Amino acid sequence: MEIKQLEYFVATADHGSLNKAAEQLYTSQPNVSKVIANLEKDLGVALFERNSRGMRMTEQGKMLYGHALTILKNSNMIRSLVQKKTGNYFSVSGYQSSILAKLIADIYEAHKDQNVTFGFREGTVEEITDDVSEHISEIGIVYLAHTQLQCFKHIIWHKKLEFFPLAELSICVYLGSHHPWYDRESVELKELSQLKFIEGTKDFFAMEHHIERISVGAVQMENLNNAVCTNSDYLITSMLKHTDVCCLGIDFVSREYEEQGIRALKVRDCEKFLTLGYVKQKKKDLSCEARFYIRELKKTLSAYNVLL
Repeated sequence: MEIKQLEYFVATADHGSLNKAAEQLYTSQPNVSKVIANLEKDLGVALFERNSRGMRMTEQGKMLYGHALTILKNSNMIRSLVQKKTGNYFSVSGYQSSILAKLIADIYEAHKDQNVTFGFREGTVEEITDDVSEHISEIGIVYLAHTQLQCFKHIIWHKKLEFFPLAELSICVYLGSHHPWYDRESVELKELSQLKFIEGTKDFFAMEHHIERISVGAVQMENLNNAVCTNSDYLITSMLKHTDVCCLGIDFVSREYEEQGIRALKVRDCEKFLTLGYVKQKKKDLSCEARFYIRELKKTLSAYNVLL
């Protein structure tokens, strides 16, 4: 089995047509057909049902499809890594946060003459820890509910990672000037059911244990009125600025939010039940870029008086 065969298989499955797959792959229809036929021969199964309406995956084809996507993703990642220009590469993975993104700008300014390429990847906790485990990012910034720390540490032990806590945080409600509660200083936990929320990226662990979403811990998200669902930080900001929709998040608010007229209302009767920290690979010394990033993150946390 070759990578090329999987590329042709996925393209055909996505388009349901040999001709359209050939157009995407910049080759001929007979060549795509030949490659698919050889893959079926190698595997000893039929991957497609062929009819007048095109190509439809068989059950065996559907089983292969998800695995093929994973293999191609990893193949592209390997190709990208080995083809990088000479010089250092430093990447951070983290949750959606303008504060974390701003620190990349800061580290770029401090190291822009040192031939370093910088990266920042947003994702769920599982994706963040996978990035660090797979050497895509050197460090990952996560926050977790206290009740889930033990399970989280068990999971990252299997990924050969270490977790270093930095701060204890509570939740707050982000809202903009279009919201009727904009001039308030705080809300009560029981009042959250009266608000309309933006639901961000869903974050579940699906490994040895199935545990609840970690983004807000003690608050039962299923009881909230989620009016908008998105994984776009830009859309979240736009909705907060221009509508009466709120966003529930950690009480660690970017100055850029405040400059855009977005406020954070504290949740009065909610204790600090979230731990923010970073993960790194075990027994691996941090680069000077990683140490700089963590040092600047600590300074930012210290300014909010939440540093451990």
